[in-house]
Amino acid sequence: MKPVIFCLEDFEMHRFVLETHLTRLLADRVEVRYFRSLAQLKASNGGCQLLISDLNVIDSKAENTARFLLEYCEHTPVIVQSTEEELPQQLELQAAGRIQAAEKGGQGQRFTQAIEHFMAQLDQKVV
Repeated sequence: MKPVIFCLEDFEMHRFVLETHLTRLLADRVEVRYFRSLAQLKASNGGCQLLISDLNVIDSKAENTARFLLEYCEHTPVIVQSTEEELPQQLELQAAGRIQAAEKGGQGQRFTQAIEHFMAQLDQKVV
């Protein structure tokens, strides 16, 4: 069974760019499920091995989403993407090793490194 990545992104263009980058980085080694709202993510059945999350989504402001992510990362690693710089970095410091801040839309070195690190950890668990 393939690992599952959840992506919380409500803006269609950012979702498209993220999907493009994830496809390039991961091919079909994982299953990716997209959510447009925090409520939709919370209501989803099943779990994931990684959550990639925007902070500001249609039904949740950044501070509210950040609180949710701090709880979520207790059992699942999180990559936070945001156009703002300060809050993602604060989350990364608060949850060291469980939350990583990365560029919006999967475009950048930090995002690529975070995905590669995640896949390396998965590969170690399989062996």
